[in-house]
Amino acid sequence: MFSNLALAYIFLYSCAGLIVVGIGLLITMKTTHNSKERKKEEYTSKHKDYFVYVQANLTGNEKIELPPGKLTKIEEEVIMDRLIAIHDQIKGEHAAKLRDIARETGYIAKQMKQLDSISTSKTIEAAYRLGGIRAAEATTALLQVLKEEKKVAHAVIYARAVAKCAERPAELKEMLRYLLDKGKPVYELAADILMETSLTPSNLLQELLESDHYNDVKVGLVASYAYASPEVMPAVIPLFRSKDETIRTDAIKLYLSRGPVLKDQTMKELMRDSNPEVRTAMANALGSIHTEDSIQLLQKGLSDAELLVRNQSAESLAGLGVRGFEVLCETAATASGTAREAALAYTERAMATADGQEEVEKMMTLNKKRLIYQHYFGTSPKEKQTRRMSEVIGGDFTA
Repeated sequence: MFSNLALAYIFLYSCAGLIVVGIGLLITMKTTHNSKERKKEEYTSKHKDYFVYVQANLTGNEKIELPPGKLTKIEEEVIMDRLIAIHDQIKGEHAAKLRDIARETGYIAKQMKQLDSISTSKTIEAAYRLGGIRAAEATTALLQVLKEEKKVAHAVIYARAVAKCAERPAELKEMLRYLLDKGKPVYELAADILMETSLTPSNLLQELLESDHYNDVKVGLVASYAYASPEVMPAVIPLFRSKDETIRTDAIKLYLSRGPVLKDQTMKELMRDSNPEVRTAMANALGSIHTEDSIQLLQKGLSDAELLVRNQSAESLAGLGVRGFEVLCETAATASGTAREAALAYTERAMATADGQEEVEKMMTLNKKRLIYQHYFGTSPKEKQTRRMSEVIGGDFTA
């Protein structure tokens, strides 16, 4: 009995001791962190004139030097972090001047050495700084760190650093493979990271779109949405014949989003495509093509089996002026089933949106639409709503 009680006391005292040690460590860490932050603020204030000197000499031929005297480790960090912030705002030979400082002072070499640290936080910190200064010599080392990293969250940081440092498209392709091999299809994030590169985007995107690797093509398509350049379109068109349905669909949607000039036969084929996403994208594109053929295709789209295609067809018709509105009204009055529902919903929405417009041209268009509406339905939208209220609750609401 006594021995068990003694063991219990020993256990309690041990736990209490561990708690005290833990609290002591937390207080020490907090004190150290606060002390470091205070020193950073002091050094930032101390070198305020130096940062002005750097910005003033970026455009000249004079070489930029570090402040005189020996710098402490924290002092060097403050200066380099500030130079990285300045570097993010400039390009070309001005940015090269800042990289030269970091290189000549051994700062880049120190950060590359820190990439081998057993501390993940220090490795991430080094990758961030190397990417910030766009240190090309660190690309290979960063790729190795990215390759070995297991966590996607950390891999994203290393991948972004690679994208900033890389000077060859092959390095960026390697980065994409390592990042996307982590098991998660982060295509949108990968495309965003890719655009951090200093290489010409159009050339890079063309290489990705022409690649034999699915991930390269997928990221290239996603990135092409953000980088609106007609130069990449020739590489998009061959993907219409891709055996992969996702690639094919994304390529067609990207192409249609650029408002291309389409042949009548092409429009008909895409509105009959087996993929509803393609038909929806085509219906959206037809909303900017003011021809009788496009209007007729959209009218057929109102009878599509997919709700998204029907709604997009109706929305596009509503935006095609008086003629498109007339087709909507005609369908709403004479068709049946889902085609009538879609047409009627967007007909009334178009009339509700048009109310309150005062510009002369818009008023003239609105009056034409009202006449068309009354022709098919025998009353104005407001009178129709009043009649519905009267039928439901009784009484005269025409006054």
